[in-house]
Amino acid sequence: MKRMKRMKRMKKIGYILFLLAATLNCQTEYRDIEDPGWKEKDATKTITVMSYNVKYCSPYNSSTPDVDAVAEVIKQAKPDVVFLQELDRNTTRSGKVDQLAQLSAKTNMPYTYYGKAIDYQGGESGLGILSRYSLSDPQTFHLPRVELGDTYVSYRILVRANITVNEKKITVAGTHLELTQENRDLQVPEINRILSSSNYPTILAGDFNATPDNNTMQTFFGYGFKKTCTTGCNTITSNAPNREIDYIIYRPEVKFRIVSHDVIQTLASDHLPIVSVLELN
Repeated sequence: MKRMKRMKRMKKIGYILFLLAATLNCQTEYRDIEDPGWKEKDATKTITVMSYNVKYCSPYNSSTPDVDAVAEVIKQAKPDVVFLQELDRNTTRSGKVDQLAQLSAKTNMPYTYYGKAIDYQGGESGLGILSRYSLSDPQTFHLPRVELGDTYVSYRILVRANITVNEKKITVAGTHLELTQENRDLQVPEINRILSSSNYPTILAGDFNATPDNNTMQTFFGYGFKKTCTTGCNTITSNAPNREIDYIIYRPEVKFRIVSHDVIQTLASDHLPIVSVLELN
């Protein structure tokens, strides 16, 4: 009887040892298998970028602001980041309101940054960024200018921030360049210097007041920037556009792929807004 119990005990111990060895063997084999990447996040992610000179939110051929009309254009486009030019804050002409704050509320885009270019009518006029992504380290940079006799030369700025999209950091920036070639020739190298300090892929957008063949854009292209629009790119004036002066450009080229680019037809401003979808490589 004792012998039978001893044999059963030995069989049970042997079975346990067998299971343990099999388990250890399976674990060793599992560790040797290449990671299939199931835990990786999406290999790519798109970002939708919009640039819009809103003329203090006043429609074409009008001087009465209509923030709702601009907000509706933005909502229809569903952008992730919007760069706005000629945006007022607390000026008399725009009814003493903060237009960026109003657009943020009306479009449900919570992250904003405003850069003042000039004091105007008791308030400020400048550039704005609207974003679905948190804006880190936002800054305003004043661009160089040179007086040209009786020609009025405004003060121009660059606004810059960093965002994180699918764990990828991107530098985003917006500007509105001067009307005169002499000043743009000073401003473009300064913008390049500022943006070159970033270690991240960069998207720059705005009203550059220059056509693609102008020295302004050719200099940007020489700095490695690529533009998102290839055909049907005219943005001004909104009722009968015949020139391309609004851009979304990016670098380095290998970090992005253009998915689409659209010029939106609307009379909510004297410029047409542009929207680009970029895939992050």
